[in-house]
Amino acid sequence: MNNHYDGIEHIVHISTNIGTGCEHCQDQRIGVDDFADSVNHYIKAHGYRLLHTAAETSYDMDGKPWHSTVAVVGM
Repeated sequence: MNNHYDGIEHIVHISTNIGTGCEHCQDQRIGVDDFADSVNHYIKAHGYRLLHTAAETSYDMDGKPWHSTVAVVGM
């Protein structure tokens, strides 16, 4: 492997702003208040690698900033 991204064929975006189910086991809640558990779930249960973490800013209906934390995991 030459770099951290070699061999990555599928990525998942996890956010504190978006709640969803795990792509592999739909009963596992992903995102929103369970951010750390969500990232760890993909890593431990499905063998994903953490590729990126960051803060993300979007805007609400009134134009006010809305901050969230995001992670990108891949395998």
